[in-house]
Amino acid sequence: MLLFKTFIIPMKTMRFLKLFTTCLFICFLCSCSEKPANKADDSLHPSLSELPEIIEESSQLPSQMVVPVKLSAKDQEKAANAPDGMVFIKGGCFVMGNDYTQEDEKPEHEVCLNDFYMDKFEVTQARWEKLMGFNPSKFIGMDLPVEQVNYENVQKFIKKSEGACRLPSEAEWEYAARGGADKRYFWGNMVNENYTWYEENSDQSTHPVGAKAPNQYGLYDMMGNVWEWVDDWYEPYYKIRTKDNPTGPQNGESKIVRGGSFTSSAGALRITNRVWLHPKNKVFPKVTTYGQIINEVYNYIGFRCTKSIS
Repeated sequence: MLLFKTFIIPMKTMRFLKLFTTCLFICFLCSCSEKPANKADDSLHPSLSELPEIIEESSQLPSQMVVPVKLSAKDQEKAANAPDGMVFIKGGCFVMGNDYTQEDEKPEHEVCLNDFYMDKFEVTQARWEKLMGFNPSKFIGMDLPVEQVNYENVQKFIKKSEGACRLPSEAEWEYAARGGADKRYFWGNMVNENYTWYEENSDQSTHPVGAKAPNQYGLYDMMGNVWEWVDDWYEPYYKIRTKDNPTGPQNGESKIVRGGSFTSSAGALRITNRVWLHPKNKVFPKVTTYGQIINEVYNYIGFRCTKSIS
């Protein structure tokens, strides 16, 4: 009877239909908006499986980050003819020095070098003693790098080598140490213990040559273990004399050592870091801003040989 009355009274019928239609419309909107809201919520709170992987930068990076230099077929022949214990260094041009560190590393300048060979390892005590008949090192071990040798000691070794050895120029050493990289170290900008012996991991001792991973040219221990003599006289800033195969000033008071040692800070291992030392001296006359310590009893300086390619 009520339903009948509703339909026979026009005003009440219109109100009922209007209310009924409004309710239907609201229900429709709620049902349609439910899934998009869930999708929006999912995008704000994705599941763990959908989260992007976060890669943290670390100083303990794998050795695969250093990619060996690729050689042409012609250069592979030269590499195959390298003297025993040496690797082939393909010549080229690079920017030497660093305008943003110590004054004596300035200015940055382009240098171009010919091909050459360089010792894969620092000269060992076994090699030194076999040729020289004595061992000057503090840490004794035939596979350890020779140390406690001054520049003039090294010249006597070179003379006895009869053409099989010379010291690298400073430019050759830096070029070889870089391995084509333009970072603080040949592996990057953070110290990486896969490649070097320095104050944080050396236990205050030298270590057998080749125990760490090599650089792009296959050279071991270019950073750390022992400092290495180069052939140039020291000057407090680079004077640009020639771009091709520079050898530094013709004379001076001190020679240059490069590469840092097992006692060095991470800063002292930088490729461009330079330290000077009198050819007869066994005391560092320089404390770098990167923490190299003067040691008045021992100097952990060795060397590696280089050979020109005619």
